[in-house]
Amino acid sequence: MCARNTPNLTNYFSGAKQSQQLSEAEQEIQQLRAEIEELRDKNSGELERQLEELRTQLQSQIGILSIPIEQIEPNIEQPRQTFLTESLESMSRSLASDGQLQPVILIQRENHLLIFDGERRWRSAKALGWQTLEAVIIPEPTGLHRKALLTSLHREDLNPLDKAEAIARELSTIIGLELQDIPRILSTVVRRLNSQKRITSLVDLITADAKKQEKELESLDLSDSERAILSLLLDLQLNPASIDANIFPMLSLAEDLKLAIRAGLKGVHAMALQKLSAKNLGLTEQKAKSIREETTHKVIVEKLSVVATRKLVAEVIASESEVAVTKNTKKKAVSQASSRLQKLSLELLKQANPAELIELQEVLRHKLVEIEKVLKQN
Repeated sequence: MCARNTPNLTNYFSGAKQSQQLSEAEQEIQQLRAEIEELRDKNSGELERQLEELRTQLQSQIGILSIPIEQIEPNIEQPRQTFLTESLESMSRSLASDGQLQPVILIQRENHLLIFDGERRWRSAKALGWQTLEAVIIPEPTGLHRKALLTSLHREDLNPLDKAEAIARELSTIIGLELQDIPRILSTVVRRLNSQKRITSLVDLITADAKKQEKELESLDLSDSERAILSLLLDLQLNPASIDANIFPMLSLAEDLKLAIRAGLKGVHAMALQKLSAKNLGLTEQKAKSIREETTHKVIVEKLSVVATRKLVAEVIASESEVAVTKNTKKKAVSQASSRLQKLSLELLKQANPAELIELQEVLRHKLVEIEKVLKQN
């Protein structure tokens, strides 16, 4: 495979130089599609260098502007939705001690200024009570979410939940499918191709050109929705099998685990903790959630490894199973006692002597008092 140049973000946002070139932005996606896999293998330093080039270009053409913070808005189409408290606190300390070293990059959308790069600085500046923020501005490129997605997918610190939500949103927007249907359709086609032993040929298409991808997909006997999903994933240089196995499962996590991921919990840990469900624990949803949250807290505080987390989850499930067995045994004993009493027919009672009946009567009176106490407690 021939060597590729790394994507040039300065050219990618060529609209910053001449507005009439915005129509050419979509052509850059094709170049990025072929190059993004190579860039993903590198660290984020290359991306930061590209962003710095973009800032330099914008500064020379437009200049650095002082923008009131209240006029700046987060980009809801930005793939990154998670900002850890520790990260924001670190940025706040940096801003407080050294000031703003780099301007944020904003995108002009009609009367709105959306953040393309620098949301951590914006959030931290707001927390510090700053009134303005230095910024450079570019006109809005077409397909804003797609460009933000391509720029962010290879960042090593983009958590799998943010990635899953961003990819699903892109697929839904482009293809027109409901968000909840996308993981199901992808899982179905991946399982089928696996059973047909054709999944390898699909994975090989990740670095192929668009023409070869289209030709190969035509040979796989796909439905329209399956083909559309696979085509777009390959266009984004993503492995459909990996997205199905490792990324999209994040979308079905319990809400408390999603919150934990946004607070710093790793995706693989969350998947292990997901097994602490009401069904597996034999408890109500509320009680299962409480146990899961308690276990999640332990995993985070003690910084448990994935292996240790899975072991802890297994222990919790086993412990709850033992409790359930004990409860069932007790319930069975009460049920059996009740059944035996039912068998004390009138004929049997008539055959007993008075002393036995008096003793039984006293036992029953005592047990009735105990039953009343238990019922009042419940």
